[in-house]
Amino acid sequence: MTESRLAKSLDAEKRRTLKAGFWLGLGGSVFSPNILAENASLSVGFLNNYLPYSYLDAQGRLKGFDVDVVTRLAEVMSVKLDIVTEGLAKLNKKLKAGEVMFIGNQMLATADNRREYDFVKPYASIQLVSVLHEDDNRDLLSLDDFFGKKLGVLTGTGVEEQAKNVIGKSVVSFERIEEALLALAQKKLDAVLEESLIVEYFIERDNLPIKVAAPFAAPVLVGLVVNKANQAMQTQLNQAVQTILNDGSFKKISLRWFGYDVSRARVGHSVSG
Repeated sequence: MTESRLAKSLDAEKRRTLKAGFWLGLGGSVFSPNILAENASLSVGFLNNYLPYSYLDAQGRLKGFDVDVVTRLAEVMSVKLDIVTEGLAKLNKKLKAGEVMFIGNQMLATADNRREYDFVKPYASIQLVSVLHEDDNRDLLSLDDFFGKKLGVLTGTGVEEQAKNVIGKSVVSFERIEEALLALAQKKLDAVLEESLIVEYFIERDNLPIKVAAPFAAPVLVGLVVNKANQAMQTQLNQAVQTILNDGSFKKISLRWFGYDVSRARVGHSVSG
């Protein structure tokens, strides 16, 4: 799971639909039921504004963790990628119209999503975590612990809604998660709640004096999805995912983007710049 590194990376609309446990369904899709032949063209859509998962760099090139994973899956399946980069609304329409076979950004394996789709074998685990300044040794383990403290969240998400319901005006909402993390680094906030992989990426990229602290929920598996009528595509992707997990290529991609193998949950750790 954008634009150049200096521009916006996570807007509220995408986050309402994407990670951190608050996905919305994408609706019914049209897929070819046939397994792809060798050298066939596989049309896949990617969000163009979703650091660090898929984004356009300053030269307009598509990069990101999800992009690298799907590219490797295509190599294993011996198919060619026909990549479409759009915002979420347009990708959703293309998916429903069968113009892309799937969206290359991962979805959370929630109960609602499992009823809507068949999931490909999971290859990553994410977690909602609290983020503290590196000098802060407090144990802030639940929303109740944030009464009277400033908690940064991304606006328009379920995290924001739940936090405001519990602690009210102590919640400070941000349009971009980078802004919240920077405010925390400057000690203008007590903590931030965000998805672990996104936080770790920005800590490393921006050399921020903050750390991942306590998990706020159990690790959640994420993965690609296919329409329930497309079991052949699911089977082929399952086999490809198993291959990249076994041959070490997924681990290499994970290390390049996050510094560890994200197929294994890493909880209760600290990361600092």
